[in-house]
Amino acid sequence: MQSQNIKVMAVDDDDINLEILIKNLKDSGYDTLAYNDGQEAWQHMNDNPESFDIVLLDKMMPKMNGMDLLSKMKEHSLLKNIPVIIQTGDVGVNEVKQGMERGAYYYLCKPFDPTIMVAMVNAASRDCIRRNNIYKHMKDETSIAEMLKKGHFEYKNIAEAKKLASAISSKADKPDRINTALLELMVNSVEHGLLSIGYEEKGKLLAHDNFANEIDKRCKLPQNAEKTVDVFVNADNKAVSVRISDNGKGFNWRKYEDFDPLRLTEPNGRGIATAKLMAEKVEFNESGNEVTCTFNRAIGN
Repeated sequence: MQSQNIKVMAVDDDDINLEILIKNLKDSGYDTLAYNDGQEAWQHMNDNPESFDIVLLDKMMPKMNGMDLLSKMKEHSLLKNIPVIIQTGDVGVNEVKQGMERGAYYYLCKPFDPTIMVAMVNAASRDCIRRNNIYKHMKDETSIAEMLKKGHFEYKNIAEAKKLASAISSKADKPDRINTALLELMVNSVEHGLLSIGYEEKGKLLAHDNFANEIDKRCKLPQNAEKTVDVFVNADNKAVSVRISDNGKGFNWRKYEDFDPLRLTEPNGRGIATAKLMAEKVEFNESGNEVTCTFNRAIGN
């Protein structure tokens, strides 16, 4: 279970809604913290930045609203990478783009469906674990990235994708954003290209907190054991180009290149749009089994 050892802070000035959130989180195995005041929540965050892993944050609150609290988190060195789920009654494409620029990657529409809420927290939990590993890898792989000018790499699974994305993104002028972009694209190549897990199936697996198990199971199947994703890197003094090719059947990537209002409050389906938002350029080939991500190189790297 991804909920093991994961603590969720829920912040909502509506006591009834807060009680429902906490009950559903506890029923799903999560440890919880609850605050009905944004300022009090911020005080706890600032004093105890490592006491929680995910934040469920109501957008509209008195004293300190959710977006102001999110901005404070992103300015804090120990809080800036914590996944934040924004609760709101008004979810639109422009609002989500603005929120993502400020660091909110999940939106929960009020009144919420408990099943969708738990699925979204499960997805955030998975990303929490993934990002914790990312920053460790980025520190470990920086020396390798400094030597990288041109290369061909292969990876077979998500663990290898994380290491490679971390190494390559450490060359970027905005490594956190580029790491997010590359990892979304690399993981997509494993899920869809190598293992043939589609959008609807992934959503169901996330809802039942069974996605990681399914990935592991399919990677071990004989027909998938030797499959790889190819990554070609070309770097000059100004930019880095990363071409990712999975040799799969491809998919209709055009459906996912922009934020669709119908998918904004679901736990998956935003990876490609997120990558396009984070990187300078993301371009797919016609069939969708190859994508090139281009980003600016850090000065002196």
